[in-house]
Amino acid sequence: MLLPVKLLIILKWIKEFFFLGGITGGIEICITFPTEFVKTQLQLDEGSSRRGEARQYNGVIDCVKKTVRTRGVAGLYRGLSVLLYGSIPKSAVR
Repeated sequence: MLLPVKLLIILKWIKEFFFLGGITGGIEICITFPTEFVKTQLQLDEGSSRRGEARQYNGVIDCVKKTVRTRGVAGLYRGLSVLLYGSIPKSAVR
């Protein structure tokens, strides 16, 4: 059974829409992830200082410098893949 042309056009549009939504969500996460990573590192560092341990970072810039020095630029993206696996499909559906 052949589908009507209008239905085929709509199905193609929906497929492209989901694909582009997923790509857009992935790009957004890749841009914002380093700031979230640094924020989380600073929050964890503050928690360890409350337990009496010495602080590892002296601020945002120090956290970025130390992370890049020890792990490279890719260190700012540690854990990104797990977030992408869930966020790309979520962005595609939105």
